[in-house]
Amino acid sequence: MNLSEKAYKELEEMIVTLKLKPGQLISENEISKELNIGRMPVREAIKRLEMAHLLKIMPQRGIMVTEIKIEEMFLQMELRKVLETLIVKRAVRFSLPDERERFNELASAYEQATKENNDLEALRIDDEFNKFIAKCARNPFAENAITPLHSLARRIYFSQYKTNEQQTNEINQGHVNLMRAVALGDEANALEQLNQLLSSIEKLYKLNIDVWNSIVD
Repeated sequence: MNLSEKAYKELEEMIVTLKLKPGQLISENEISKELNIGRMPVREAIKRLEMAHLLKIMPQRGIMVTEIKIEEMFLQMELRKVLETLIVKRAVRFSLPDERERFNELASAYEQATKENNDLEALRIDDEFNKFIAKCARNPFAENAITPLHSLARRIYFSQYKTNEQQTNEINQGHVNLMRAVALGDEANALEQLNQLLSSIEKLYKLNIDVWNSIVD
């Protein structure tokens, strides 16, 4: 992993896990010192995160972590449903045997992390799964389109997942079910699991509108 990719990965995680709060102003120099990475790789990471709608460069003011707006949460979900349906279909059809086995490994790892309440590890496995299934779909245009939506979605979910234990458990199990369905090459079941997972996530959004307002205010 080169320094630019390392800076991107670490800075993205700081934003997704709310270590850097929505609306917070940061500087290139501060991030460079925090990550112990030179300013050029950090600058490249910041540009990528601006394209992913996680950062906004504000002339004369600095760099702002983007706010999260409720209406945008549902607009993002609307697009995710379309893109993820395509990605799941293609991943089921085009995954190689060793890739299918990797989906099973990710499912087991995710299940273990959630049982141990290892929130950060579960988040990282989810990120790996998102990237891996997009790669296995073998459509770089879909892969490029879904990547920023996944980062935005993981930030929203990280802020909300502890607010409703029953719904969180349903979502966690939904992730595992989807991974295993893709591993089996069962397109109909994989699409059913995807729809159930996205519906569960959307339900959590709706249940927590008031909670979310208090977080971003």
